[in-house]
Amino acid sequence: MTLPALAQQVQPPRLPSGAEPGREAPRPVMPTPGAPGGAITVPKATAAQAPQGAEQYSFALKGVAVEGATAFPADELAAFYASLVGKTVTVADMFKVANDIEVRYREAGYITSRVVVPEQTIEDGRFRIQVIEGFVADIRFDDDIGPARAAVARLLEPLRGVTPISVGEIERRLLLADDLPGLTVRASLEPSPTILGASIIVVKSERKTVDASLAFDNRNTPYVGAFEWVGSVSVNSFGEHADRLTLTSKVSTPFRREWFVQGGYQGMFSSDGLTAGLTSSFSRASPGQELDQLNVHSRVASETGTVTYPIIRSRLENLRAFGEFEYRDIRTTLGADLFNQDHLRIFRAGVSYDKTDTWDGITAVRGTVHQGLDILNATPRKSDYASRLGGNADFTKFTVDVTRVQQLPANFSLLATATAQMSLAPLLASEEMALGGPNFGRAYDEGEISGDNGWAGSLELRYTPLVPELFPEGMQFYAVFDGGRVWSLSNYRPTGRVTVASVGGGVRINMAKELFTTLEVDQPLDRQVQTQGGKPTRVFFSITAHY
Repeated sequence: MTLPALAQQVQPPRLPSGAEPGREAPRPVMPTPGAPGGAITVPKATAAQAPQGAEQYSFALKGVAVEGATAFPADELAAFYASLVGKTVTVADMFKVANDIEVRYREAGYITSRVVVPEQTIEDGRFRIQVIEGFVADIRFDDDIGPARAAVARLLEPLRGVTPISVGEIERRLLLADDLPGLTVRASLEPSPTILGASIIVVKSERKTVDASLAFDNRNTPYVGAFEWVGSVSVNSFGEHADRLTLTSKVSTPFRREWFVQGGYQGMFSSDGLTAGLTSSFSRASPGQELDQLNVHSRVASETGTVTYPIIRSRLENLRAFGEFEYRDIRTTLGADLFNQDHLRIFRAGVSYDKTDTWDGITAVRGTVHQGLDILNATPRKSDYASRLGGNADFTKFTVDVTRVQQLPANFSLLATATAQMSLAPLLASEEMALGGPNFGRAYDEGEISGDNGWAGSLELRYTPLVPELFPEGMQFYAVFDGGRVWSLSNYRPTGRVTVASVGGGVRINMAKELFTTLEVDQPLDRQVQTQGGKPTRVFFSITAHY
């Protein structure tokens, strides 16, 4: 339907949802990827051995002195020997008590702590056990990774002198170092040759200077050309803050329909892994099809500052808090005439969490609060040029995303994703929830439907055969069912609920170590595809190369 036709309806004229600028489709939250680095190697330690014949020496135990223990309260350690006090015991029995206390330390993650029985003369039935709580005395770097070494050292330095040191503390900081862009960080613990109970962390690190990728697919909205190229290049950890610069560009085919460019910076600015970043992006679009005759042109400019802090970082569980502020301007013209203009100033805050459980699966959750602010020339209410009459620039909305990856027998797995958005007031177009595209509503064009509130879900069954003779880097077949619903809060728009649903399947193939392809066939089940005029079976592909 063209804009003149729309203008004759009750609702104000607007672009088709798939042609509106500045809107991003929901992206599923994914678990923290498994890192090749972040590992720590600990030398094997032997427990205290009772001397030969210790079981033959007995005495009446009247008390035990556990010296040097600070990690546990005395009452907790007393539980290991309380039942023996007042009884006749052997020296071998007391060595077992020492070993049991050391096991307790190791179970709590204090892997470098030792419990020994010092040389002693037992008087008045009192037995001495000595705990040597481990600590890091030195950190040694064997590899040259340039200025980024300062960032790794900043993360690891707080381990020095902590008594007792736990494997959890070491693992957290090694994983944070391994998270730095382009770095792979491993370490081993070596006993100090001169200091009892002390260890030396020997750090092994590598730096990949540049990351790059180039992708070609037919997933773009047909209004600007279904075929698109997406390229990205990053310079990794080139400074003392593990600084990273990234440049990303997207162009449609034909090029004149749409192009997008984004530059970004990220750095680490605390010894606890706090990162901060800035991104700036600009895009232009001239949608075609039935809009071609209207000479529609749009542009979007956005600047975003982001801060992220890792509250929990481990191999099995991660919790991060984040905050960001975005300054976004959107302008659409019909020929030389202004049609829509939005100015959005948005603060966002949220947390993301993922956990690997004992059921051979991983669950990831992300929750975000979005608050539009009436500052810096934000779009006023009842603006004649707002993208939605009744839409608010000073809105409050909430989004939540959940993902579950479940391993199944016989090389099968299940990927379940869900997303939802709830707004307290009508929104401007770019803040609406949009469905359609590669994540939710795969048989539909990106941004096929949109609304202030909504939900969506996807269920994907995967099979990963082992065919090294054909595809040594791996392949995967999958079948998917997805769908969702959106609705509007505005009095100027229909309040009915609009849905999409589709079913499909495909194959993902790693053609080479850094070359990936996907072929997918999808069938709309619910509404017609707006740009297709029906419910045709659709075929999508993507080719991605990484460096």
